[in-house]
Amino acid sequence: MEPDPAMRAQLAAATPGLTALAGGAESVPLPDEVADAVVVGQAYHWFVRELAHIEIARVLRPGGTFAPIWNMRDDRVDWVAELGRIAHLGDNAGNVIERYTDFGPAFEPIELGEFYHHTTLTPDDIVAMLHTRSYWLTAPAERRATIDQELRELLATHPELAGRETVELPYRTMVLRARRR
Repeated sequence: MEPDPAMRAQLAAATPGLTALAGGAESVPLPDEVADAVVVGQAYHWFVRELAHIEIARVLRPGGTFAPIWNMRDDRVDWVAELGRIAHLGDNAGNVIERYTDFGPAFEPIELGEFYHHTTLTPDDIVAMLHTRSYWLTAPAERRATIDQELRELLATHPELAGRETVELPYRTMVLRARRR
């Protein structure tokens, strides 16, 4: 399900055989108690949570699972923290454990899962990835040039990165899960 028509078209193209529905968390175009799970990646902070929780509980079967997921760079690694500082990569999820403590009365208490993984990139891939971020895209040309220069310097001189053809960018995936009562 996706509210934006262009993104919905992308979703439909990427998932042959599945139907991408128009809708949002506060208005799900499904009948009552039809779903075993509702999973959302990175977008939970956009929800009008009180309305979304009621709507998600409506479409879930009793015992069904609601699970928002956040995939975040692991900035506990010093070079990743420095990357975030240079490129102004604020963590839009915030501290999900403190920020989201329950999904309302229709749900059991939240359980937390935390998983670690990495993606292997070249230094050029990292710079190209950061060129897709809103801060870089909206910055004046001289600021973008400064960011690029600082990124390339970090990638060329940091002891964990210098001279490497590829870099493992570490991520933490946080999953909050609760079952419908």
